[in-house]
Amino acid sequence: MQNPTIEPDDVRFAVVGDRRNGVDRLSLIGTLDRDSVVRLESEVDGVAHPDGAVVLDLLNLASVDLDAARALEKMARRATDRGSLLFLVHARDHVRDAFDRAGALGVLSADVSDVLSAGDGDWEPISLPPLPWQRERTPGLRVLESRS
Repeated sequence: MQNPTIEPDDVRFAVVGDRRNGVDRLSLIGTLDRDSVVRLESEVDGVAHPDGAVVLDLLNLASVDLDAARALEKMARRATDRGSLLFLVHARDHVRDAFDRAGALGVLSADVSDVLSAGDGDWEPISLPPLPWQRERTPGLRVLESRS
């Protein structure tokens, strides 16, 4: 089941994490650009493990710049080199266009979350690794950057 579309006005970039049957899904919200992709890499590194899978749900991205699309392609390659899997799913047309312009369209996947799960378990919220300067009151949701 897909996450519902979220249109936050006050969030520049945020990540919501959940887990089902050992598969971690990070739902990205807002604008993914050169600055926020560095923060995303930290989030992915915090939940990724050898022989594991991370699903990045792009449904709620308002925009992606070319640098971020290329960086995600490199992240997927590094995950494979490390023995894990990184899937990018639910790209809407404007996000797909950015990946196409960056020459990274091949990194986008169909929704593989059901295939990766061994059973019928529900997605459960997970706590993402806190950044040193931030504390979370809501497990699984971290606003990484607010619009100014």
